[in-house]
Amino acid sequence: MIRSTKFKPHPISIGEVYVLELSIKVNIPPHSVEESAEIPYSISVGHSEYDKEKKEIIVGLKLETERDESRKIEPPYFLTIEIVSNFTIDDKKFPIDHLEDWANRNAPFILYPYLREQAYALTLRCGYKPFILPLVEVPTFKLGQSKKAKSTKKSKSPRK
Repeated sequence: MIRSTKFKPHPISIGEVYVLELSIKVNIPPHSVEESAEIPYSISVGHSEYDKEKKEIIVGLKLETERDESRKIEPPYFLTIEIVSNFTIDDKKFPIDHLEDWANRNAPFILYPYLREQAYALTLRCGYKPFILPLVEVPTFKLGQSKKAKSTKKSKSPRK
């Protein structure tokens, strides 16, 4: 069943997503790679300073495959993908003092699907089993009572 839902826009909006680097260096031809080969990788995050005039921040993700040092095995390929996007901030609705934290913690989850697609498509085009970044758990938070609200609650004392 499909039902209509209204979504409240976030005070930060994503702009264009650009690929800064998209490269693959082949070590083992696709037809020689074991189907179950696991390829270690790392993902790093970076961001610019907040541009007050443009009301934007640029955030980037970089994926790099790595050698499996524990088994001294060369991966079938080395993959490097770097993407960036500009995010526009409505500074009347979003506190700028929290922007750096947002850029480090939230923005990567917004960019992750774009990085995932680039890794999938590039490896597939090169004849390899597609490199699929796993789904990730998005940290959730629960809204609790404020300290003030907690302190105004009256405690019950036992009756004597």
